Formats: sequence, structure tokens, C-alpha cells
Amino acid sequence: MIAKCLGRALIVAALSSIPVVASAEDQPSTSAPLTLMADPAAPPPAPVETPNIHGFAAVSFKTAYVTPRGLVVENQGLVIQPVAGLVLPLGDAGVFKNLAVVSGVWNSINTHQSDTNVGPWNEMDFFVAVNSTVANDFNLSLTYGAWNFPQSTEAKPSTEHNIDLKISYNDSKLWGNSGFALNPYVDLWWAVSGSSTVVLGKQGDTGYVELGIAPSYTFKQMKDYPVTVTVPTYFSVGPEGYWGAAESGGTPDGNFGVFSTAINASMPLSCIPARYGHWHVDAGVSYFYLINDNLLDAGNILSGNDDRSVFVGSMGIGFNF
Repeated sequence: MIAKCLGRALIVAALSSIPVVASAEDQPSTSAPLTLMADPAAPPPAPVETPNIHGFAAVSFKTAYVTPRGLVVENQGLVIQPVAGLVLPLGDAGVFKNLAVVSGVWNSINTHQSDTNVGPWNEMDFFVAVNSTVANDFNLSLTYGAWNFPQSTEAKPSTEHNIDLKISYNDSKLWGNSGFALNPYVDLWWAVSGSSTVVLGKQGDTGYVELGIAPSYTFKQMKDYPVTVTVPTYFSVGPEGYWGAAESGGTPDGNFGVFSTAINASMPLSCIPARYGHWHVDAGVSYFYLINDNLLDAGNILSGNDDRSVFVGSMGIGFNF
């Protein structure tokens, strides 16, 4: 990947150095140049305003699709999950600093699925979030999502509407200049309406709490290609009815849902000129332990999974600007 990246960068650099031959009408005049003197009393020209909207896009290739809630949607074939969106910075508002609106769309394409109408297309989620920094080290992210399922089966889920508030703490200052941070967080997640997000749970008007950390460290031995490693780890807890409710065919089985940990690595593709965006490649392995029996049963319904321990490998590429 890096070799190809470098090769493309060299080609771009070579092409950009080829001189352009102008037409006869574009050739400079051989007569003496005409010099125009600026009026010293004239005001300076107003600065040109540039757009302040950013964007991102990425695609991941996975060995399985397991949701953060522990639902094993697919465990066969290749799972392709692209995401794209825009970021609109809003500035500061009182105690809320660096306010920004993030909106986009995420899809899951499961190659093992063979739907008569949509083939491997399994899911499409729209989301919009408002992010902000509070008291310098706390980040708030309030997200609304509408999850849609295009399959043609009669038992397909109805659109799931969800809201969650994630509160993260940036503890990097506590570790000096080591480049390390634990990044603890709590995610308050609420299912507003629609089908159960874990299949056998209550349909809307319920939720759970995710408690976790996302330790990170950047290895800077290669100056142009620093590698950032993260180890996101969390567990979920909520009312028994969220995981299993009689209305959906589930049976209460305690308050704990899933435990998960992962190791992910990301490296910038610095050889690609910045005018084409900031590119990166990613790879990782995730582990899920399904604590709740309803998660195990739901995964068996969707994908045939009957193992409480599930591993997911992933590779991906993306960019932002």
C-alpha cells in the first residue's frame, strides 16, 4: 500500500512539473510592460472568505458484523462498511467550545446475504451529531440516528430511531508528554422507537449505558508515518427488558449485555499530497463476549452464531479534508 502510495505521489509530482505551452494568444507581449501604480489612499482589499466545512469518508472490510450492542448480524463472507459525512464548525457558545455539527450516512454490505431485491445490501444508517468541548478536557457528543433495513423479507426490522449522549474525558495531561491517554467515557444510549436494536428486546422507549475507556498511544519512530494504536474496551448494562422482552420473544436475563475489547492501528498516508485530503489506513481485531443470553439467541436467529466469544478482523482506508 505504501509503495503504491509513493508511486502515485511521484507520478503526480512529475506531471505537475511538466511545463504548459501557451497558445499564440497567451504569449506575453514583447512591448514594454505597463506599470499601474496603486492609490496609497485606497483601502486594502477585503480578505476573501473561504469555506469552513470539512468532510470525511472511509471504508472498512471486516470478517463479521457485530454491533456495539453485541448483536451478531453476520459472521460469514466479507462485510464492507463505507461511511461518509460532513463537519460544520460553529465556533463557541458560552461554556461550549468548538461546537460542530457532524452528519453523514453509514452502510453495511454483507456479501453472504442474497436478498432477492437488494442483494448484499443489509443496512443504511443516517446520523447527525452535535459535538462540543466543555471545561477544556471533556467532550460531549449528542447523536441522533435513523437505522434503515432495505431487505425484502417480511420479518425485516422497522426503522430504528436512537439518541445517545457520549461524555468523554481527555486525560492526556495527567500523563505528561508521554503521548498516552486512557480516554474514559460513558455513553447514555436511548432507543426512541422502531424495532428492538437487539432483536429480542423492548421495541422503543428503552436504553442502556456503555462504560468504557479508549487508551491510545502514538509511535513516532517513523516521522512521516506515525502509527497510533488504540485499545477501546467497554461493557454495557441496562434494564433487563432492553436485552429481552416478551413482546419481542425474549426472556429477561440480567442487566449486563456485552463486554468488548479491541486493538486498532492507524497510519497516515503522508506520501499523498495534502491537496487531495489527509489519507490514512487502518487495521484491527475486535473481541466480543456476549454476556446476555438474549444476545446469543438473537445472533443465532440472524447469523447462526452460537458462540459467546466472537472475533472480528478489519482493514480499511479513509480520508478527511
